[in-house]
Amino acid sequence: MVPISGSKLRGTPTDLSDALLAQMIGAALKADLGGTRQATKTVMRWTHVSDHTARSWLNGHTSPSSLHLLELAMQSETVMAVILQATGHTGLRLALDLAAVERALEDALFEVRALRST
Repeated sequence: MVPISGSKLRGTPTDLSDALLAQMIGAALKADLGGTRQATKTVMRWTHVSDHTARSWLNGHTSPSSLHLLELAMQSETVMAVILQATGHTGLRLALDLAAVERALEDALFEVRALRST
């Protein structure tokens, strides 16, 4: 369990504590994966951590180390969004969303062109 009186990241939209970060990461993981056993296995596969550690992250009891946090952010746009929000870079989130929309539009255009050529 992360103590409530942990270190804080100052100068962000909220004074971010270790406990708050753990809760935010857990909520992001659950939003992406749900709270099932399969979610735990997915986190374990992404980061090569134990079952206990993955469940602790999903439940917001502890936060991942820096490298594990980066691995989670690579796999989960929701975790990346939490990192951007926590560090005050919400404008970058919009850029990520726009890039995803652009990819989806390119895929749709490819499908339309494939249908027209048949």
